[in-house]
Amino acid sequence: MKFTLSAKKACRLLLGTAMLLTALCLAACAPTQAPTPSTPKDAAGGIPGYKRTTPEAANLAKVGQERLERGRYLLAVDAFRAALTYNPGPALESRVRLGLAQAYEGARQRAMAVDQLRHMPAKGSDPEALVKAALLLGELERKLGQWAQAEATLRRVLDNPNRPLSDAERKKALSTLADTQADLGHYGQATGTILEIAAMQGGQMSMGMRDRLGEVSGRASAAELEAQLGKPRPPALNALLLLSLAKAQLREGRLEEATSTAAQVATLTKDPDMQAKVKAVQKDIMQARMVNPVAVGAILPLSGPWAQPGREVLAALELGLGLYETTTGNAPVLYIADSKGKALESVTAVDKLVDQHKVMAIIGPMGAAASLAAARQAQLRQVPLISLARVDGVVRAGDYVFQNSLTPSRQMDGLLHEAVDLRGLKRFAVLAPDNSYGRGFASLLRNGVVARGGSLVRVVYFDPTAKDYTPYVKKLVQLPAKKFRPGEKDAPQPKIDFQALLIPDGPQAVAMAASQLRYFDVTGVLLMGTDLWHDSRLLELASRDVQGAVFPGLFNASASGDPLVKKFVNEFTSAMGRVPTLLEAQGYDAALVLRHLISQPQPPRTRPAMRHALLEVKDLPGVCGTLSITPQRIFNEAVTIFTVKGKIFRPVQEQDRVLPEAMADPNAPVDPAASGDAAGTGGPEAKPAPPAAMQPAGESHPSQ
Repeated sequence: MKFTLSAKKACRLLLGTAMLLTALCLAACAPTQAPTPSTPKDAAGGIPGYKRTTPEAANLAKVGQERLERGRYLLAVDAFRAALTYNPGPALESRVRLGLAQAYEGARQRAMAVDQLRHMPAKGSDPEALVKAALLLGELERKLGQWAQAEATLRRVLDNPNRPLSDAERKKALSTLADTQADLGHYGQATGTILEIAAMQGGQMSMGMRDRLGEVSGRASAAELEAQLGKPRPPALNALLLLSLAKAQLREGRLEEATSTAAQVATLTKDPDMQAKVKAVQKDIMQARMVNPVAVGAILPLSGPWAQPGREVLAALELGLGLYETTTGNAPVLYIADSKGKALESVTAVDKLVDQHKVMAIIGPMGAAASLAAARQAQLRQVPLISLARVDGVVRAGDYVFQNSLTPSRQMDGLLHEAVDLRGLKRFAVLAPDNSYGRGFASLLRNGVVARGGSLVRVVYFDPTAKDYTPYVKKLVQLPAKKFRPGEKDAPQPKIDFQALLIPDGPQAVAMAASQLRYFDVTGVLLMGTDLWHDSRLLELASRDVQGAVFPGLFNASASGDPLVKKFVNEFTSAMGRVPTLLEAQGYDAALVLRHLISQPQPPRTRPAMRHALLEVKDLPGVCGTLSITPQRIFNEAVTIFTVKGKIFRPVQEQDRVLPEAMADPNAPVDPAASGDAAGTGGPEAKPAPPAAMQPAGESHPSQ
């Protein structure tokens, strides 16, 4: 079949039209695809020299907006980004970047959203888009913690908007600005901003906004609040500001003015809630009159058998409070009471410090019985007390009782983490004094080992007054009671069916026990101790016999790289003639915390305020590490596991965890049922007391 010339031209025309329609269709679909990676882009997101039409960008912007409204944020991002590749004009670009930022915010990619808002076109932008972008930018900067930038952004849009703000927009911007100012600690400015919102509403405030104003103004200075007063406002609003002023005057120690201001508040309003708040402030003012805001009390055994350790801890407290330093601002004053190491004397000491010396807080005592008695009395008198007793449960006396000590449970957690979790040991034994201290640690070890899937193979208790540990060591490794010389041809061999041995006692007892262990060839076992091992006397008496042993601690006197530790060690050694131990270091840190709080520009003025301030202590440098106080009122320094290397103590290092062959022997017998004391003592009477009843060794030493 032949086509005429006109038919051929018509066919070519139809074919060309079809190709053109196809190209247009492809062009309309193409923008949803990402640009070729090899094509360079400019800073605005467009392609240099790539000329396309604004309608195409507008269509993609419309698609992005529809997806944004449907909550399909990532798909909206794709459409808005595609729109930017068409080099839209500044007006459309500003709207696209706003939509892109909103989509990123919906997808929780706030940093990406902020980046888009900060790249709005400098000229020719849509004023509507610029205002909405500025409001969103300020909100996102605050959420990202960029408070200074957020404050500048919000102040700019409030003072010089690209178009007049609606009342709703102004309130939203002011509300975000007030939150930002509070984040920055600018409580006076935040108070003024909230009052500006109230003025827009004719002085009317919702209950939520009133609470917010009370919270913010309650932390502003007296001068800032005085500047806000005197302006025409509803009486209820002025009453709220005056109440905050009374609180500020109380914080600043202006008690007479605080009393007068609180009385003035009572005459302005009959609202029951406000009247209750006035009474609370008046109660705080009365309490502030009953205390000396710089007074600290110490309860220590300064006479009797434990006078020497008491005096040593007292020296550490004096150094921690900076009593011998020239300081500016509030300087602590220390009042001292002698507990004589007794419970009744400690109760009397609490009352004396509260009534006669008006102390804000107390440090001490040291011994278990004295500390528990003092803690109960401090709770009764509502005075914060920081106990130094190494016994669990002191803080159960009440919410005014704090504790800075390496308690038995913390020690055992640290030891078992090292022995079980890091070294893989499973079989344990105990050689402990037959008293509450030894039995308590045996019980803690048993519970901790079983919880970690291990076993306590044997427990042997010894007389705390014993001078010869031979019978106890023989029982531990099941040697006959008869006399023999180890190492001889027919000498019985020790049964070492455990990988680690805990000896919870002081240096002298450990030295004698370790010597007997070596004599009877009890080797290849990890020796573990308590914080009582961290004593230079152990190195003098038994350094050869305890090499590689481990024990818990918090204080490393040889940490010469820490200037605070070096300062404390040098000053204490100069005063007392020896290197400080953990007990003195913890006393120093307790005093350091109180010194930090007292020396603030606005220190706590009441004992409840001091209690609250103690609970807010976070990341304060101390000689035992970074100091933070938990909601359970415990000083939460990280436990360090020390070892003996040569003639020094040092923290355990990775190379110290290589197990001797005997210790890691997989064929050593394991008897999971042999848990507790029956395997070693043969009777139920030797069962350890529960950890809650644990007391230091016979109340024999206040540091235990």
